[in-house]
Amino acid sequence: MGFSLIPELPQYIEFGFAGLVLLFVGIPHGAIDHLTSQPTIDFKGLVVFLVRYLSLIGAYLVVWYFLPQVALMIFLAFSAYHFGQTHFLKIENSDVRSKMLFITRGSFFLSVILFGDFQMTTFILNPIVDVSFLETYSFGIIGVSLILTLGIEYWTFRKIKLESMIDLVILAPLLYMAPLFISFVVYFGFWHALPSMRLEYEFLNRFPQYNSLLKFAKQLIPFTLLSLVGISGLLLFGMRFLDQSELLLLFFILISLISFPHVFYMDHFIKKFKTARY
Repeated sequence: MGFSLIPELPQYIEFGFAGLVLLFVGIPHGAIDHLTSQPTIDFKGLVVFLVRYLSLIGAYLVVWYFLPQVALMIFLAFSAYHFGQTHFLKIENSDVRSKMLFITRGSFFLSVILFGDFQMTTFILNPIVDVSFLETYSFGIIGVSLILTLGIEYWTFRKIKLESMIDLVILAPLLYMAPLFISFVVYFGFWHALPSMRLEYEFLNRFPQYNSLLKFAKQLIPFTLLSLVGISGLLLFGMRFLDQSELLLLFFILISLISFPHVFYMDHFIKKFKTARY
């Protein structure tokens, strides 16, 4: 997180770094949802999976088109839960307390990221909603979310885990000081996507057709490339008609669209994996 120490970073470096993280861990960790859902999936099963997956994306796209502010709130809510869940992959139960813990931990880190570079946050969100008034309450929101997540963690485990203290004391300030894109991509890539991918590999390694790193990597390629081609094509098309803030917003919308069904499938996978129901 050396980026945190550089006050002004050229945007091409930010975008280049973000692109590399998304290419190698960010998008690939969601490219095998069909296998974590059904490891022995056949062609018919894959077609059914794709229809359901694309239907969820389509439904969410409709919400983005007609109710963008609602879609934004949905994005923040499921991102908070999804990111927070990755901090506690070893939790075996899925009761109300654990869900509250996931949401508050993810909300804390999202608030750190969004308020850390609030000028860029408002610049991106301006086409949808004016959030500039929140700057006055930024430290209050971060502080309340921190107290909530620590309180719920103590309520759940009767202690604050060492990993949590490291994340909250070291990671959070670095994310806060970094540019928005770097902060988001580092957290998304290395504190969410990479741990998720490790869990996916641990699971698929049980099956002969995926039981090596090379076999596993091959499974990541098809839908990773498909997602990259789609996102890149839409962004290149958008460059002709959109200004910079609209283009950046389009990027986050595209990420939210491919993330929406992934959240449901990943949550289902984690619950089944922990309870050994596969």
